[in-house]
Amino acid sequence: MRRPPRAHGPRGLRFALPPRRVFEPPSYPNVWFYVSERLAPSQAAAVEFITGWLRDHCGIADDFARFKPPEASDSQARLGGLQPWREAADPGRRHAHDLHIRYYYVALRQNGMDRVVVTDAGLAAAERRVHRNAPGRGAGREGERSAYRRFAGSVHYEVEDEHPLHPYVEDCPFCGRTGDYAGAEDLFAGVHEPLGLELLLYGTIRGQPVSRPDGRPVPGLVGLR
Repeated sequence: MRRPPRAHGPRGLRFALPPRRVFEPPSYPNVWFYVSERLAPSQAAAVEFITGWLRDHCGIADDFARFKPPEASDSQARLGGLQPWREAADPGRRHAHDLHIRYYYVALRQNGMDRVVVTDAGLAAAERRVHRNAPGRGAGREGERSAYRRFAGSVHYEVEDEHPLHPYVEDCPFCGRTGDYAGAEDLFAGVHEPLGLELLLYGTIRGQPVSRPDGRPVPGLVGLR
């Protein structure tokens, strides 16, 4: 039997992730949010805390100008107007970019996988079904257990939603199958997803800092710790 994937968190904490069968989307989520029960006693509170924080500090908001298919997600948001490609020889291929993220949390809650308990020593503890009236656990001494509420996201970097060629322009030097990504077999999984993670975590695309339309830098989550 294939073991579920693991993610590493602060201080070397290791989190066992849910199996693929929990999710409907075509690919497994590529970013996970764990919020201590000291901050969020429920998954709903964790979702509100994280999405609100990303909106207020990073500008990632649900501001789509038209209907955006959810693709099995529970909500979604973006940071738009990034890195306009104005040098394309064909004016019809010129475009800006979106950092687009879809959030997934309902299926985790329905399957009792929205709460996880780990030890401060860094070993993954058994996950258990959420009890609505379970008291929160604060962080204790080394070796004691701490509880987190969690949900998932799928983040990627793509041609802006309003553009007729959304989401792909193969030869774009920012989001296309170019440079270090020239050999990628799949444009979404091999280019758009790793670029989205790079921008979300580090505020860069292909190693270069990215600015918002108003000139402010895009803050990477790693730098905001």
